[in-house]
Amino acid sequence: MPRTRAILWFLALLPVTGLGACTTPPAIRVFAVDVVEIGKETSEVAVRLEVANPTGLPIRIDTWQYGLDVRGRRVYSGEWVAAITVPAESRILTAIPAVVPNADSPGPDAAWRIDGSIRYLEPSRFSQLLYDLGLNRPSAGFSGDGTKMGSGGTIPSA
Repeated sequence: MPRTRAILWFLALLPVTGLGACTTPPAIRVFAVDVVEIGKETSEVAVRLEVANPTGLPIRIDTWQYGLDVRGRRVYSGEWVAAITVPAESRILTAIPAVVPNADSPGPDAAWRIDGSIRYLEPSRFSQLLYDLGLNRPSAGFSGDGTKMGSGGTIPSA
């Protein structure tokens, strides 16, 4: 009997878990990569992004996974966990960090390309529960490229 209840509960919940996936994902535009700080062996880079939320509900971006190519070579691959909430029908500017070896020549004449994905959720208790249980982890991809890197600005912090 308890097993039958568990199966019925699971089957009843199954269509509901898909509701979170019906949300329109945020749109992400990469508009610059800036060398922020040059060290002895590595340089800190900030990838500048605009995140747009086209929905009527706030969306929380939880995790960024991305890779950065400089001059056609993959020089950084990583994950950035920095939860930010994008208000309903709004756009925000943000940045994600990367550390690039100086041997890969990050600088003004360096062509770059970035690609990756984000995991996001709507900030309702139900969406949070499904996300925490691993039942609904919506994601969206992003990419961008440019012929030159900028310089200056701030380094993203957690």
